[in-house]
Amino acid sequence: MTKTLPMSRFIQSYNQHLTEAERTGETLVLEQRAGRPTWVLDTEDAARALESATSFLATALTAIARDSALIGRFPDALASALPWVTFLPDAEREEFAREATETLLASASLGRYTAFATLIEDWRATAEVWSDPDLARSLSAPIDEPLDTPVDAA
Repeated sequence: MTKTLPMSRFIQSYNQHLTEAERTGETLVLEQRAGRPTWVLDTEDAARALESATSFLATALTAIARDSALIGRFPDALASALPWVTFLPDAEREEFAREATETLLASASLGRYTAFATLIEDWRATAEVWSDPDLARSLSAPIDEPLDTPVDAA
């Protein structure tokens, strides 16, 4: 469970909030104003447990994705978790499955998931393009005029 509160309220009585969070096992979500980042405050034990579980899942998914008996079904199985994957062509669906599992495994080994989140967002954007056949066709068409030709300054 989580408990969300303003950072200013937490600072005013942080000991009370920490004691309550320890007692209940809650994760504290501390919101700030003016576009500043939200902070998530959890115990070290909870953070280590999450890290351990994520590392295990990343390793298990990578093993599944590399299993020759399962590799053909794995990209389709991902579509049940991430429905937008269904818009990707088959070859790209397989590439997504491979990249996602390898990036998740590498991210878990570092305990930093920014690269994984970026990869997922990039592939979701690709699926969005494929979801519009006219857009996908126009972006896949050859370019008549090269874009790297300098324009004469007149």
